[in-house]
Amino acid sequence: MKKLFLYFIFTFLVYTVSIAQNQTLFLDTNYENALTQSKKENKPIALMFYANWCSHCKKMKEEVFIDTDVIKFYSSTYICVAIDAESTIGTSIKNKLQKKFLVKSYPTFAFIDGNENLLYCTSGELKKDAFILEGNKALIPENQFNVLQDKFNADNSNSENCLRYIIVSRKAGFNTTEITQKYLKTKLESELFTELNWKIIANGINNIDAKEVPFIVEKKEEFAKVVTASRIEKKLIFLASDNLKPLVDIGDTINYNKKRPIAASFQIRKVDSLLFRYDLSIDEYSHNWKNYKKNAEALVEKFAWKDSNVLVDICTIYLAYIEDKKSLDLSITWAKQALNLGESLDKYIVLVNLYNKEKDYANALLYANKGKTSATNFGWKTENLDKLIVELKKH
Repeated sequence: MKKLFLYFIFTFLVYTVSIAQNQTLFLDTNYENALTQSKKENKPIALMFYANWCSHCKKMKEEVFIDTDVIKFYSSTYICVAIDAESTIGTSIKNKLQKKFLVKSYPTFAFIDGNENLLYCTSGELKKDAFILEGNKALIPENQFNVLQDKFNADNSNSENCLRYIIVSRKAGFNTTEITQKYLKTKLESELFTELNWKIIANGINNIDAKEVPFIVEKKEEFAKVVTASRIEKKLIFLASDNLKPLVDIGDTINYNKKRPIAASFQIRKVDSLLFRYDLSIDEYSHNWKNYKKNAEALVEKFAWKDSNVLVDICTIYLAYIEDKKSLDLSITWAKQALNLGESLDKYIVLVNLYNKEKDYANALLYANKGKTSATNFGWKTENLDKLIVELKKH
């Protein structure tokens, strides 16, 4: 056994050293020196913005950057620089370049020249072939940001150039609503109902409060004749999520309440389901328990009845902040439904504590014992339930 363990440790160390030795691309090097080298060698720079916690970044370092084809292409074509985007230096570089492109996710790859002009941008975990393809795209002038920007500015009415400019701008992290609006001003309403124009609208309108959004909703049927109804619905769902979730995440109740009615006007069940969860999160953030209770009790059965995680989350809020018996009775019903969807220790504990809060010690003890039996059968630890059972037996 000891020899096996030592062999495992040795193998792991050899693998780790091998990875460290083989990864020669996108190492952390001095950015200013890379700019100097780029000008001297007339060679573009490939910047990789990463975060230490990013699993996608680590996977590319371990699997893609050690590939011989990738190494051959990128080392001969680019000066490759890795930048810890959350370090002091990385943050400074991001801020310096934010008018040229935005780093919104990791990894982000920005291809620039020695004068810091953006050629091309892409992001996310890429496999070997896709990564080489993106690197090749950045070398072709007709794919490059400034070329497409100049073409669009020279003629706002050209649909193909507009779509390509929108796509490259989105890859650079920019909101493309304004670009799209410039293009749409050159068209009559009757000209908009083509597949190409739908692609421009779907990719280009990013703001839920843009004036074009009510138009999309109003003209669903007309657009559905050239694309599919599901594509239109998908776009509206994305608009709701992309615009409202960031506001929910930071608890921006003012802007959330301004934009929420627009999403509600879509009359799409998936959007309404999102709004239900967003509303609860906003109420929780603002400690508006009266509104939280109103929203939950009106819509739990419609939007959360088959989602045990959401049911448990709501029951946990009721356990902590709601006092009236009628509402607690409802939360007990929800907790039981969560158990019906699948047993787990946390569901039993929430249910037991809800009964305990109502001072219904008999049912609390009943479900505590059921939970212990279930936990024992599944091999779960029962310390928390054991403590509850001891306390409940005192009543």
